[in-house]
Amino acid sequence: MKKPQKKTLHTHKTALSLLLIPAFTPGFTQAADTQPKDESTLLVTAKPTTVSELDTPAAVSVVYGYDLRQAAPRINLSENLGSVPGLQIQNRQNYAQDLQLSVRGFGSRSTYGVRGVRMYVDGIPATMPDGQGQTSNIDLNSVDSVEVLRGPFSALYGNSSGGVVNVKTETGRQPPTVEASSYYGSFGSWRNSVKATGSTGDGTQAGDVDYAISASRFTTHGYRDHSSAQKNLGNAKLGVRLNDVSKLTLLFNSVDIDANDPGGLTEQEWRDNPTQAPRADQYNTRKTTKQTQGGLRYDRQLSEHDDLSVMMYAGVRETTQFQSIPESAQKNPTHPGGVIQLARHYQGIDTRWTHNGELG
Repeated sequence: MKKPQKKTLHTHKTALSLLLIPAFTPGFTQAADTQPKDESTLLVTAKPTTVSELDTPAAVSVVYGYDLRQAAPRINLSENLGSVPGLQIQNRQNYAQDLQLSVRGFGSRSTYGVRGVRMYVDGIPATMPDGQGQTSNIDLNSVDSVEVLRGPFSALYGNSSGGVVNVKTETGRQPPTVEASSYYGSFGSWRNSVKATGSTGDGTQAGDVDYAISASRFTTHGYRDHSSAQKNLGNAKLGVRLNDVSKLTLLFNSVDIDANDPGGLTEQEWRDNPTQAPRADQYNTRKTTKQTQGGLRYDRQLSEHDDLSVMMYAGVRETTQFQSIPESAQKNPTHPGGVIQLARHYQGIDTRWTHNGELG
């Protein structure tokens, strides 16, 4: 899976331009052969170094961050990602539950969270070992691209992955920029965010540092009763060029969600008043989620065709949820109760060796 489609097209255009030079200048080749060769001769060549999603045999789609943020509230991943073929992503309009995401049917039967589809953010798995993933920690303000892999090639990421969603965030470049944005919508919906990116060099020399820091806050009263929510999200990426062939990148991400759960309605309740939440008011149903994670990635170019990447990451995700389960049902000794409280610590090491070559 290769992201920079635009670079690929640009490289092809460069190669095509160089090939057309002798055609439009007949004396160019002969003059070049008769001139003596010395140390001042400059030879310029260009060839494609990446493969676009149109050339790969896998079913891959790439959506760039600019397209995701264009004319969008920048709150949920479902806003501008629904154009990917085979991908169905729905916003439940309930911030106590995550988005419903499915790829070619995988994950469509999930009652909460994302199941059957593996998710990665800057190489760190957003899918827990139990198979449940979440999109709540994806910062749309700093997304560089979202790659969606469908079909049998998804098995490369695990034996139970019906699809793969790989999110990559921006890398700081010159010149330094500071961006602030706000969004206002109905029912008291606000989103304020700030982002700073930049670098101390062009990223190719030893000692060059690049950074991309983003933070946002979203609040809403909600359309229905007992459906207010607030979400604080932060994302940071710091890279240091160690030498000409190696780089060290530090990743940090944090999300804090506090949301009320309005619950479901019967058909008659919906016809009477679609904004009511009778059981939510009775049990004060709500959910809080806090997740903090960090990672350290080391990238090294071993040769012209080989690259090595080593990543270490760790994080903690805490979830507390109050459900609308009647007291009579909870008195059953085998019933788990009406409150869910989880604290999951996760860590891992990921090592990848990539070889770019040609067969045949």
